[in-house]
Amino acid sequence: MENHRSVPVDWVGGEYVGFVINAVFSDENTRQINGWLDGLRKVAPEGIYCMPPKSLHITVLDWIAPLVDYDGRDKRAMYEEMSPAYEPVFRRITDQVAPFDVHFTEVRVTPGTIILVGQDDGQFQSVRSQFVSSVTRPDGSKQPPNIIHSSLARFVAPEIDLVPVEQYVSEHPLDLTQHIAEFRLVETIREPMQEFTVLDTFELAER
Repeated sequence: MENHRSVPVDWVGGEYVGFVINAVFSDENTRQINGWLDGLRKVAPEGIYCMPPKSLHITVLDWIAPLVDYDGRDKRAMYEEMSPAYEPVFRRITDQVAPFDVHFTEVRVTPGTIILVGQDDGQFQSVRSQFVSSVTRPDGSKQPPNIIHSSLARFVAPEIDLVPVEQYVSEHPLDLTQHIAEFRLVETIREPMQEFTVLDTFELAER
């Protein structure tokens, strides 16, 4: 029988340092997503953590993942060691990519999360592949995602029935187009993106 119960995560609100690459939504798309999440909160008033507007982002890849321990190494020291090699490589890659659009048309519900999934013409995956093949990554690094997505919500305690959530998603589709003109390097402090600092931006090539 298919599972229709959430599987709560226990790390929401926790302090986890990481250094990640992502992109942001326009003000209008953020407004639409936030309105959609307001409706979701009415369907599921407990057991779900919805991303606040400032935390919404489109995942690209992790330089140093917030939720990976790396055998207890100091992540800020790791960043200081790795950044001189990582930054010029990533900038060289993004300097060759023209601004592009991502079309978000699918919302997926899993036992742990709700994500918004988009499609481009291959730019996200090209950037990821080029970067991963050009640098030495620390032991324990996870592979970048192979989809374009934004996490909209995480399931937290208590465990809830997912059927009303799935029905809301089915009856309230999202259809957004996001223009991508830059990526940003972010230091995360509290997950998921509850506290963070933007360290750098990487503008795409104007052509």
